[in-house]
Amino acid sequence: MSRYLCPRCGYISLTEEASSDFEGERFSANDKRAISITLRDNWERTGKRTAGSKMLTLDYLHQIIDQFRPLNPTDKMDYCLIQFEKLTEHVGSPIALDPENNYPLHYCKEPSELYAICHLLTQSGFLERGGPGRTWLTITADGYKRLRQIANPNKMSRQCFVAMWFVHDMDEVYKKAIKPAIEFVESGESEPRFRAVKIDNVEHTNDINDEIIAQIRRSRFVVCDLTGYRGGVYFEAGFAYGLGLDVIYTCRKDWSKEEILSDAAGNEVKVLFDSNRNEVLVKKEGIHFDLAHRNRIEWEPGKLSEFKIKLEKRIKSLF
Repeated sequence: MSRYLCPRCGYISLTEEASSDFEGERFSANDKRAISITLRDNWERTGKRTAGSKMLTLDYLHQIIDQFRPLNPTDKMDYCLIQFEKLTEHVGSPIALDPENNYPLHYCKEPSELYAICHLLTQSGFLERGGPGRTWLTITADGYKRLRQIANPNKMSRQCFVAMWFVHDMDEVYKKAIKPAIEFVESGESEPRFRAVKIDNVEHTNDINDEIIAQIRRSRFVVCDLTGYRGGVYFEAGFAYGLGLDVIYTCRKDWSKEEILSDAAGNEVKVLFDSNRNEVLVKKEGIHFDLAHRNRIEWEPGKLSEFKIKLEKRIKSLF
């Protein structure tokens, strides 16, 4: 087991197997960049808490790599500007640029990319340089205007993006609870206030990752169901949160906590073997530590009408 505070990734707890593979040659440079960006994002969103951090397994690191979705340059510029504002204490407060340690915070793959993004933001008039050696940055008036556009891009939007596990068992949940809760009709109105959008129901010709980001950007708010411990859902929740959108979290009750699996006879199944006859620990994961503290609506398969009512009330309380 390895525990340490990485200036780039944050507080890290790795199993011995994960630590050995990460330090070796099992992960490419791009893999390590994806892991670094994701872990730093998690650390920042949990308020840089160290206590109770969950141990990171080799399987989880591979899941990060599989689910990681890079941003295009324009999205990176917006994301960086948002992070810079979070680093300021007041309007006009100078920002010390620390590319060597903070490039993952800004969703960049390496320090040189963060320098390039800062140059683009300066060229666009959103940042200006100053201080000794021009190593300080400040957000300009145009920068704050851009932040306002980012934070509230769709004030009149009627779209809600739904991020969830794409399996047959979840179809009923979406159709009977999530979609009707979002598309409620107020008394005296003839049509729903909001429209639910799930990416597998959207016709498009774009790369699926680009289309997901585009749909989130068009949305007024996002509903993220954490059932199934899907890395893609976590990414979508984080991206929406980074844009300043309201995110409503839901999860099937028995998926909210870790659970040892069992076979049909009730016998616990703790270990399986992969194709190389290596042992693989088996358990149903709970909500990851970076979102475990977030308020969420838990639901049960046989009580979908109750889930619909709770979700509808939550949406009405926000808008």
